Amino acid sequence: MDRDQLLYESWEMPDRYFPVILHHTVIDNRKGCIIFSNHWHERIEFLYFVKGKAVIRCNSKPIHVKEGDFIVVNSNDLHQGESASDNLEYYCIIVDTSLLQSRSTDACEVKYITPISENNILFKNKVSNDDNIKKAVGNIITEFEKKEIGYEMAIKSSIYNLLVLLLRNHIELVLTPKEYNTRVKNLDRFNKILQHIETHYAEDLNLDNLCSMANMSRYYFCRLFRQVTGKTLSDYINSVRINKAERLLKDSSHNITEVAMMVGFDNINYFSRLYKKYKKVPPSSIHKAAQNPESKEN
Repeated sequence: MDRDQLLYESWEMPDRYFPVILHHTVIDNRKGCIIFSNHWHERIEFLYFVKGKAVIRCNSKPIHVKEGDFIVVNSNDLHQGESASDNLEYYCIIVDTSLLQSRSTDACEVKYITPISENNILFKNKVSNDDNIKKAVGNIITEFEKKEIGYEMAIKSSIYNLLVLLLRNHIELVLTPKEYNTRVKNLDRFNKILQHIETHYAEDLNLDNLCSMANMSRYYFCRLFRQVTGKTLSDYINSVRINKAERLLKDSSHNITEVAMMVGFDNINYFSRLYKKYKKVPPSSIHKAAQNPESKEN
């Protein structure tokens, strides 16, 4: 699989001896904004929502989350997030499971860590009303923020505890090797297509050309595309274009007509209707705010 493709997210952990990342994100007055675009990676990811609402999409399935909800992004899950409220706050914990592996093979690794790492055990994407999960996540966040002596051991211990809680109460399914291989194969086949859309969104994206790139029939392509992304092809292309337009509109050097044409629309009225459908506000309001940033503060 080509690790350089756009949707595959690869990065170096800040500390290779302790491969865990904690992000704290606060978003104000941006309902409908994309909080992270479609991507996937081999590490396991946890999201804990402190305030607001969001829609997280994992492998085509929309998951509506609110304050107190916990999301598990399994290894190789194609995932995307969108704010569903004006204000949103959440923590993201990304774990490379190499942290949990033993130097010598033991029961923990054979029975649990390796199957989790290799996607043979999948957890439920959404966990609600589990106080033990909240406590484990809270411990990880506190230890990360304080960084007192021994915090690495405390975090590692809490991650083990978190996985035990998920194993006992929140397993979605155990994949057979054949099911796992099919899942990875579908991701691999559509990575090329999704990358092409991300880089050529302003061009005419013809269904037949995309089918040819994927070496699939129109029927099979459309069916599998929806399985992988959760959207029809036209809906996916439009969402990519509108997200690109949102960024351009915030640059006041471009007017709305220019932005529409830059992202692949030749009809300004259609662009405006579509923008309002996806972002809940007309493009003119975004452009106006970009031109007069001080008015928002007043």
